[in-house]
Amino acid sequence: MTRAAETPTATRPHPVWSALVGLTTLGVLLQGLWAGLFLRRGAGGRETWVSIHQHAGETTVLLALLATVAALVWLRDRRDLLIGTALLLVLLVLELALGYSIERSNNAVAVHVPLALLLMGLAVWLPVAARRR
Repeated sequence: MTRAAETPTATRPHPVWSALVGLTTLGVLLQGLWAGLFLRRGAGGRETWVSIHQHAGETTVLLALLATVAALVWLRDRRDLLIGTALLLVLLVLELALGYSIERSNNAVAVHVPLALLLMGLAVWLPVAARRR
């Protein structure tokens, strides 16, 4: 018998959670791309890319909220995934708030960018951790 056949289905993540986390991860990774497009010196269409970055960030937070609800419903037995998903949501909300404050304070960028890198790591870790058990 293979190892996959021995793994009880209760420890596997629910497909809805997997899809939501996958879309959230895609959103986090695309945020880095879009930020790079408007952070370049002399970038054309800067306002457009800033707007895309902002609205995609809002959408990514919404996806993380839905993923957290899905984790609460279907993954109570996977505390690592439940806590990781909730942490992703909290950090994304903080990141969004920092993004909104960048126009008022240039110091917010000093926290916004490193936090974005931490979010990328967490967003990639979640699907990998889901496959481990």
